[in-house]
Amino acid sequence: MQAQDWNKIRFLESTTNLKAIIKHSTGRTPSTEIAHDIAACLQQGRLFFEIAASAPLQVQPLQIYYGVVGFAKAIIIARNVQSISTIAQSHGVSDVSQQAANIEDLTLQFHRKGLFAQFNDVVASLGRLNYFQNSMPRSEPKPFDPAAALSGTNCSLKEILARIPSLQRLYQRTFREDAACLSVSFYHRDDEVELRIDDPHLIADRDDLRSIVEKWREKFPFLRQWCLCEAGHAWNNTVLLFYNIDKPVEGEFSDQFLVRNENGFVARDRSRARIPFSSILPPLAGGITNDHPTAIKPLNGVQLSEFALQFCGAFLLSSLVRYRPHVWQHSLSHSTLERRTADDRALSLIEAFSGKVLSDFPKLAEKSIDWANSRDLYA
Repeated sequence: MQAQDWNKIRFLESTTNLKAIIKHSTGRTPSTEIAHDIAACLQQGRLFFEIAASAPLQVQPLQIYYGVVGFAKAIIIARNVQSISTIAQSHGVSDVSQQAANIEDLTLQFHRKGLFAQFNDVVASLGRLNYFQNSMPRSEPKPFDPAAALSGTNCSLKEILARIPSLQRLYQRTFREDAACLSVSFYHRDDEVELRIDDPHLIADRDDLRSIVEKWREKFPFLRQWCLCEAGHAWNNTVLLFYNIDKPVEGEFSDQFLVRNENGFVARDRSRARIPFSSILPPLAGGITNDHPTAIKPLNGVQLSEFALQFCGAFLLSSLVRYRPHVWQHSLSHSTLERRTADDRALSLIEAFSGKVLSDFPKLAEKSIDWANSRDLYA
């Protein structure tokens, strides 16, 4: 695992630096006491993550979750400019797994109040769509959903892992099913926006194209509001290009609109009424920390950020270490016992998830707190 650069977090551990940065980002100057609370939480998160980076797998998930909690508290206090005494003392989620559950089936339940809800709602408000216009970075606010609607619902570790950006391929190989997130790309030309999806299936004809587009629209309904204007083979994939324009009356797959060429299909004419692109997009992962945009399927009907999902996954794995160490040890041993088969198929995925949390959460803390400079690509 690549060593973490802690310079930006260490910079924020200074109360003097924090007071100036928070004033610039929120318009409010925190008291010295509040700045000290934020710095203490940041330092705690950093120290737990430093320990976790070299900890054995038997205990690493516990260190990761403690670090996540430290960073989450720092973000809540800094964004709300409030005392640490207002932070909930409960996790806001609980482990309701069956006693004999496999690791991938570990299950948590969401509660109306608690640290998770506070953290989610602060981070959700920061959701945005990032893009470049004439080589200049631009952003459109696009908040995620508050946590209230999750209260009383459950989710499994497998459902969480399915929604973690950049782990799609490993998830598919592990469970032999598609992940619940989709990497997309955007290209802006004034008010025309091109949305690109790469699919490994190489289309053969118009019906094949219609089938593959419908597959993605079934999984991600927001794509129904985008018009398919081009499809062709490139880099051993089928590249699908959608545009923010009205669909033709005759249909986007018609011979009159979508013309066959030597590489695939292309729209005869895109000079149609354009739709504001942000109005036909859901919140996307990657916006808060300037990472690649990824659409995530809602969880129990709620659109969560990638960091809310990381919080939940880290909690479940820490609960596994705390309360089911024998189950975790059995998985790590890759062994089969008389009454328990090997429970190791998700191990590599869990390790990749843990590495992503260790890499991403400090970046979230830094960007969330220094929000005024969070779009500075050279910061």
